[in-house]
Amino acid sequence: MISKIQTMKRYHVLLLLMIFAMPFYTTKARCQNQTERIAIYVKVWGFLKYHHPNVAGGTINWDSVFIAHLDKAIVAKTGMQLNAQISALLTAAGPINNPQEAHLTGAIFTLNHDLDWLQHSTLISAANREKLQFIFAHRNRGNNRFVKFNNITDYSGENPYDKMTWPDAQYRMLFLARFWNAINYYDPYKFIAAQKWNTVLTRFIPKVGHVKDTTAWHKLLLQMAVSLHDGHSQLDGRDNIWGRYISPFYIAIWHDTVIITHTGIDSICRRAGIQKGSILLAINGEPIAKRIAHFKPYITSSSPVSLNRHLEIELLSTPDTVETVTFKQGGKIFTRRIKTMLKTQRNWQYINNYTANDKGYEMIEKSIIRVYTMQLWEKNVDTIKALMRGKKAVIFDARSYTSNDAFYNIFDMFLPAPEAINYNTKILPDDPGYFQWKLSPKIGGINRNPYNGTVIILADERCQSQGEYSVMALQTIPHSITIGSQTSGTDGVVSLVPMGGGLGITHSGYGIYYPDKTPTQQCGLRIDIEAKKTAKSIIKEEDVAMEKAMEYLKGKGVE
Repeated sequence: MISKIQTMKRYHVLLLLMIFAMPFYTTKARCQNQTERIAIYVKVWGFLKYHHPNVAGGTINWDSVFIAHLDKAIVAKTGMQLNAQISALLTAAGPINNPQEAHLTGAIFTLNHDLDWLQHSTLISAANREKLQFIFAHRNRGNNRFVKFNNITDYSGENPYDKMTWPDAQYRMLFLARFWNAINYYDPYKFIAAQKWNTVLTRFIPKVGHVKDTTAWHKLLLQMAVSLHDGHSQLDGRDNIWGRYISPFYIAIWHDTVIITHTGIDSICRRAGIQKGSILLAINGEPIAKRIAHFKPYITSSSPVSLNRHLEIELLSTPDTVETVTFKQGGKIFTRRIKTMLKTQRNWQYINNYTANDKGYEMIEKSIIRVYTMQLWEKNVDTIKALMRGKKAVIFDARSYTSNDAFYNIFDMFLPAPEAINYNTKILPDDPGYFQWKLSPKIGGINRNPYNGTVIILADERCQSQGEYSVMALQTIPHSITIGSQTSGTDGVVSLVPMGGGLGITHSGYGIYYPDKTPTQQCGLRIDIEAKKTAKSIIKEEDVAMEKAMEYLKGKGVE
């Protein structure tokens, strides 16, 4: 016997599927109007979630309120019907007791704040608009249970719904509403996303009802992450959507050329004739350009170089234990059938291709030292500092992910006075959409005799997030020269929005800017002398940035 609850669940799913299938039997204009009405419902719900004192600071189960009124909002055909559901949300939130007018204080970053829909949407009645504007003016102050700042944007107040691995259509809409509103109010880089954030919501509303299984749902969540155009934005906790296996070699992508840089299982590659420098042309008969186009909608990035770095990780994924590869080697084209390897067998040093050695440095003749910033540790930092003092030039090779705090112990010998590395824009939980400018702590100390040799910094697309921040720190050294090519343009610590079933979409939790407030996200860091790789230089394993650095030093008489 079918229970009443099961019957209601089936009704909700069928209702949503019917609404989202409207493009097949109604006009495009009507479907757009339907989507716009649902979008306003999502926006009002999110606005109240973060602004209303009874919701943000209280105990109302706001997710349940969303679900309770969603069906009627979906089937609303007139403004009056939609506003009845907006009124229901306002009633559920309740009156504000002892309202206090909110004021912004301090240095405020305002580019992300956008309530244009509240001011100008023709779908919201005058009475409801007035109530919403009153709530904005008297918004929540103090604790916000949904979001807080703990050196990251912390969404731990959200219900994670960890056991909901396959949410029904209503909860899929809830997760879209949660994600869209979290980004709308608390993502520091929303204002530079390639797409206007309002259009992201209307693009995904029809899609959440169409997914048929967990794999399709996970792919849709990936596309939501991609919509941020942020290299930090990933679908955390996902399974192997593209398969558990991967080709037994590693690649670099330069424009449309895919170059094999290392072999993963030498015996397999040797028998097939695959070598370093081989050009990959196709996998299982699919031309590599077509394969790249297939993966691109699911690959997050902040910039074209960031996109290629992330493509290099996923492009070779496969569910198959055997595949056919076509490659070019020595001017000839070969097609071979080869075994794949488990993703767990991957060598991340080959994937990241960071520059490093065991000592953390190398001597170049008598006058130059090359320091690998990723390899600066408590055990070797004093040795390296002593070696640097006696050299005419220091080359900091920062083409890596520098994450050890010992790195910051070198600056007292280079800086005459303490310097700030950057400005942050951090969230204001009580003032959704606004951010506060905050200058970073200073590094270095007072030094009347700082190092007076030449300082060169090597940087490229391998510098991402903390790697880029390390380059920014090195750029505080007076008269330092940065040589290389565009960095990833992915800055700010990672924050996670829970999306049910143990999944979450990550994004940059605060903004990073130079001390003069020049942006770094998407555009990357300042490069003084460009040294760009080519397909030819990658195949020949030429280090064009290092060559340019040596050329520069030679011009200054340092050899």
